Amino acid sequence: MDSERLARRHLPLRDLGRLAHILRVAAEMGWRHYLERMHLQAHLPGEKAAATAATSEAERLRRTLEALGPAFVKFGQMLSVRQDLFPDEVIQELQKLQDAVPPFPAATTHQLIQETLGQPASQLFARFDDAPLAAASMAQVHGAVLDDGTAVVVKVQRPDIEQVIRTDLEILFFIARLAQRHLPEIRRYEPVTLVEDFADTITRELDFRREGHNAERFRELFAQEPAIYIPQVFWHLSSQRVLTMERSPGCKIGPDCPPAPESRQRLADTLVRLYLVQIFEQGFFHGDPHPGNLFVLADGRLCFHDFGIVGRLSAGDQVQLGQLLLSLVARDPAWMADTYLAMGGGAPGVDRAAFTRDLGELLEQYYAVAAREASFAEILNQFIRLGRRHRIRVLPQYLLAFKAFVTVESVARSLDPRFNMLAAFQAYVPQLLGRQWLPGMPQANDLLGGYRFLSTLRGTLSGGPDAFLRGLRQWEQGDLALRLRHEQLDEVQQHIDRAGNRLSLSLIIAALLIGSSLVMAFHSGPHYRGIPLLGLVGYLLASALGLWWAVAILRSGKL
Repeated sequence: MDSERLARRHLPLRDLGRLAHILRVAAEMGWRHYLERMHLQAHLPGEKAAATAATSEAERLRRTLEALGPAFVKFGQMLSVRQDLFPDEVIQELQKLQDAVPPFPAATTHQLIQETLGQPASQLFARFDDAPLAAASMAQVHGAVLDDGTAVVVKVQRPDIEQVIRTDLEILFFIARLAQRHLPEIRRYEPVTLVEDFADTITRELDFRREGHNAERFRELFAQEPAIYIPQVFWHLSSQRVLTMERSPGCKIGPDCPPAPESRQRLADTLVRLYLVQIFEQGFFHGDPHPGNLFVLADGRLCFHDFGIVGRLSAGDQVQLGQLLLSLVARDPAWMADTYLAMGGGAPGVDRAAFTRDLGELLEQYYAVAAREASFAEILNQFIRLGRRHRIRVLPQYLLAFKAFVTVESVARSLDPRFNMLAAFQAYVPQLLGRQWLPGMPQANDLLGGYRFLSTLRGTLSGGPDAFLRGLRQWEQGDLALRLRHEQLDEVQQHIDRAGNRLSLSLIIAALLIGSSLVMAFHSGPHYRGIPLLGLVGYLLASALGLWWAVAILRSGKL
């Protein structure tokens, strides 16, 4: 499916029956006044809907989505992570949405397998279990055994689900366009953009080959990681609508798995460490790490399942998330505010000072209880609420990463009630600074300010040429106006040149000092009698430049 074709301006005639059903359900749930404002009254039943004052709008929204079927339930589940857009009561109701449905008959399963794989299940598998292990709105999963004795799971797509999803997406686009046009209070949510994001996501989920490729990529990325296991994909038994993967011989993470407290504590640490690696190093992470998708093998390895939802982060996204994490560890609200504004879409006129002040209060509250019962999920939720209050939106890829962190912390705490996410972040700071091969950094916080300075300097220097070119283009187009007054301009130019040279030299000296401090702290590079030579050389060079600079200033007689 192509989201651009789905978003066409006119609704196909074949969808009118489904549209009438959707509007009737919406009217019965108490949304008639919105539908009339969208000029859809011609499609509504003549009678008025029953009073719905006894339930909140958030609850009615959830019940409406449940009544409209799998596409609308999936849409609601996607919206449930948009805490930057919707109020808490709406998010809480949407999080209750479940897509569990009755299984479809075994005969239908066998027919789909033969249609997509070209042979009946009895010839492809030594044993195939007709009773499904699980059933959901998009597919159901069966157990099976290959001829060589390998246990597998076979995920089979529901019949006609692609056409059902296509029809509902066309109607969602139609309703979103009308809402954006006729309901001013809805425009700030950008409903058409929300439906476009949903269409892209669910279209990818309908192609099981994508899920298989996601699993293979995880398998390749973690090939050298002894603490994780990714099931194998059997491509000769897979297609767009059928996916066959190795069945995990372990147990789902739960109250009794693993049973030993030491094993549970070690597994919690491993899970969080692997997620930090996925997000900050690989830029490719499992988007739905709930306990049902996490297994523990007999040898203690962690096994992931269900790769239908994955997150992808560009190098720039990883840098932004990394800086957000570093600012949290450094307890620097100004740094955090700058990063968060760069990550999202701040509305015009955002009060940065007020946002920074509110962030500072939030960080103080978090650190006041961080050593006891502070939950990273709670600080993250408050953080997103704060952004919403200041009209700051966050890009979807960041929200999926936030959701994954919240879920991972919940699983880690179920394994080890004493688990502290902040401590895990602090321990990861050396790797986040690009020093994975180095030992621990006991005084990491002391160097974060230096890292921020260098990062800001790098951004300023890299952005300077672009700013100059933009100004030059404006000049060429006649859009740039300059007003100059010539008063001893040559002397002013000399002062500017000297000030620029001094500033450049001071930045070089500062960079040498900070870089040498990092090298000394990490004990990296070659050593002589226990002293890192690179750090020593950096200190000597900075000292020589500083001394030369001081002598030059004293000789000029101008401090």
